[in-house]
Amino acid sequence: MTTGERPQGAPASPPALVPVQVLLLGTTAMWGLNVAMMKWLTGHFDPIAMAVLRMVAATLALSWLMHRAGRGWQLQGWRTHWKTLLVCSALMIYLNQWLFAAGLQRSSATNGALITGLSPLVASVLAWALLRERLPLLRLIGVMLGLSGVAVVVLQRSGGSVSAGSVGDLLILCAIVLFGLGSVLLQRLLQHSDALAISLGIHALGSVLLLAHSGVAALVRGGWPQTSSAPLYWAMALLSGALATGLGNLMWTRAISRIGMARAALWTNFVPLFAVAAAALLLGERITRWDLLGLLLVLAGTRLGMKKPAHR
Repeated sequence: MTTGERPQGAPASPPALVPVQVLLLGTTAMWGLNVAMMKWLTGHFDPIAMAVLRMVAATLALSWLMHRAGRGWQLQGWRTHWKTLLVCSALMIYLNQWLFAAGLQRSSATNGALITGLSPLVASVLAWALLRERLPLLRLIGVMLGLSGVAVVVLQRSGGSVSAGSVGDLLILCAIVLFGLGSVLLQRLLQHSDALAISLGIHALGSVLLLAHSGVAALVRGGWPQTSSAPLYWAMALLSGALATGLGNLMWTRAISRIGMARAALWTNFVPLFAVAAAALLLGERITRWDLLGLLLVLAGTRLGMKKPAHR
């Protein structure tokens, strides 16, 4: 999708009142802080229960924004492209949120932050594999550097063996890959509907899938997933979903609609920086020299991977 023209039949985008750079920086700050928030909440909620609470809150927040915009539930684009919408919901909301929360429960916020830093490299590889975009040598080297950075941190923490932490890291990586797959499909949906309607649609359907999962899990286990009885933890889980996920994903979707996935992905470099800082300051996680080396490798790989090749 080009950024200079609107596809025929697509609704007109609202005026760009907020610079796209502000949208992206605000989004990455919320996502980075949210990694530490989710790690803290995993000590009080089962991953699927936390995902349900957060996504229902995100859906309600987006519904309120849609109501404030005076547009109601715009179903025209949904009816035509409901299959793509459902797949995006399953990848970007249901599986992504469940696996990410389950991974953080087993791993650390620092590891989660570093793996999240691979997002732009994952997006590049998926664009090459699915959209037949070129994968220049510099980008391939960047991918290897980024993976090396994650490997340095994961292996030194687990001692090179398979542990609960390394399983958690793998779950987080799967969540990032699935979110990238959904983002590729998202660009097609944005040609037929606006960002707010699409964000509301994928969060609403994703919440339904999570609720269904929670119900099945309750039947299998003979009881509902673990939840905290303290109002503070419920409030923080709902706030995390409404702001970081609901508002954050809306801002991300609008940024993609304005500058495209490839350029927006550059800004995800800031997510691990905000997240590592939050893990150290808010959770008291110890940042080692290996963590810093891994972070530098991930950021260097992302920077190199996103660099445009010179044209001769």
